[in-house]
Amino acid sequence: MKKTLGLSILALLALVLAAPPAAADGFGMDLGLHGGAVGVDGGDGNTFIGGAQARFHIFWIIGAEARASFYSDTYKLEGIGELDVDNTPFQVSGMLYLLKLPKVGLYVLGGGTYSSLKVNGEDVGLGEVTDSKWSAHAGAGLDIHLGKSFSLNGDVRYVFLDANSVDEALGEVADDYNGDFWTATIGLNFKLF
Repeated sequence: MKKTLGLSILALLALVLAAPPAAADGFGMDLGLHGGAVGVDGGDGNTFIGGAQARFHIFWIIGAEARASFYSDTYKLEGIGELDVDNTPFQVSGMLYLLKLPKVGLYVLGGGTYSSLKVNGEDVGLGEVTDSKWSAHAGAGLDIHLGKSFSLNGDVRYVFLDANSVDEALGEVADDYNGDFWTATIGLNFKLF
């Protein structure tokens, strides 16, 4: 029993020592662009979202990201018409890598989203509403290193926007609109250091 336990500890130690490229990830920074699909609860369907991101590798399995995006969508009002929705979400996320190998990393993330929201209902006589608010988001993703300087990332996020100011400004006809949305994006990143 002691021999098996000793061999197991040696094998585990050998695995840890054999993976210095992943463990040696110190502080670093990547800049990149992302694009993909966004779906708004009650929206007209999936539409394009795009933007830029900065990723910070703080310690081996800990990271952070700042991301700015933009999307435009249409929300149908029953029997009346449509609302045009423009949103510019700025996200700050903490990242935890559940798996981090030299070429691949699997992470979960969560943080805050600051949305600059514009809802236009002029076509149906409701006017325009602008709002800026903070909300929470959560997601998961995958990093794939293409070489020393470039990497791809793909992730899925959900933002709990709850844009109740739109309901208050536009009244009962927009009661169902809360602005919550999900994104599925792919990003290309360049390693600065």
